[in-house]
Amino acid sequence: MNHHQTALSGGLLVIGSAAAADAPGAGLCAVRYDGTGAMSLVRILPLDHPSYAAVDPTRGVVHAVLERAVGGVVSLRVDTDTDIDTGFQGPPFVAASGGAGPCHIAVHPSGSHVFAAHYGDGALSVVPIGADGMVAAAGPVQIVRHPGREASGDLLTSPHAHMAAPSPDGRFLLCTDLGTDRVYVYAFDPDSGLLSAHRTVQLPAGRGPRHLVFHSSGRYAHVLNELSSTLTVCTWDGLSGRLEPVAEVETRQDPGAPNANSAAALRLSGDGRFLYTTNRGDDAIAIHAVHDDGASVELLTAVPCGGIWPRDIALTPDGLLLFCANQRSDTVTAFHRDPSSGRLSPAGESLVITEPTSVLPIGG
Repeated sequence: MNHHQTALSGGLLVIGSAAAADAPGAGLCAVRYDGTGAMSLVRILPLDHPSYAAVDPTRGVVHAVLERAVGGVVSLRVDTDTDIDTGFQGPPFVAASGGAGPCHIAVHPSGSHVFAAHYGDGALSVVPIGADGMVAAAGPVQIVRHPGREASGDLLTSPHAHMAAPSPDGRFLLCTDLGTDRVYVYAFDPDSGLLSAHRTVQLPAGRGPRHLVFHSSGRYAHVLNELSSTLTVCTWDGLSGRLEPVAEVETRQDPGAPNANSAAALRLSGDGRFLYTTNRGDDAIAIHAVHDDGASVELLTAVPCGGIWPRDIALTPDGLLLFCANQRSDTVTAFHRDPSSGRLSPAGESLVITEPTSVLPIGG
């Protein structure tokens, strides 16, 4: 039996969009998928720019950011019962996010708070989650605004917070700032819901740190740099909250190619052996082997994403499928994944979704 046949029966995808609520087909989408990679649209919930979503595993609630000038966060329950198949349950609950243009949201491991990173004004906010699993109506309990840095040529200098990533034990929160080439490390107090400055890691100019993942060994973290299309390998000390860059790896097979490119999404396989990154411009998904429990990363190959401008990718819980949100071709594509080699092969037909920006598998 091959890996295509061993895939689980499937699950639900929650797909975000960069489009305004009044655009045809725009909103937060619920999509069913099966073990072959086939997808079917279940429901579209009209929302304004619901660009990125995360699930609270303790309650089965999805939280998404509304990436607009006055940012918002929305909470809603997902329906995993395929006999009912409504995708979402009840009306969404919306609160202020505390900044402009929120582009990423993460849930604390305890399910007590969500963290929103705002690309528009560099703000990082903390929003409590109530007993019902919804974000608090009062909005953030704290808003941290990153400082800029001295101008240098054509490089970005204003803050653009791009991701909020809780450490696996929830004691720290790391925030990548694309505009200032920094990764901020905050200590987090779950009782008060407050962040306190802990460390600031300065990357070389022009990197544009966008996303990061912690390796399953607990000793390394990998930072994806949008502007340089590279990965920075960092050591991570979970006790002291110390992040140290140690190496940098290309995400493109031909770094010197003349076409403009920006790296976007970063995912780690469940066994910690492979990293997947997307290149917008090359329109490709790069496959990287991870060695020595996260200490080194090797670019193996890249495959066409099947669309244009791959903004996000995600692995299913069983690790046998990968889905890609291609923002500028209005498509979501599916790939079979070989767990032993990490290789990807196209699976099924693409699904038309208006300006897809994130893909979140639930169940399966």
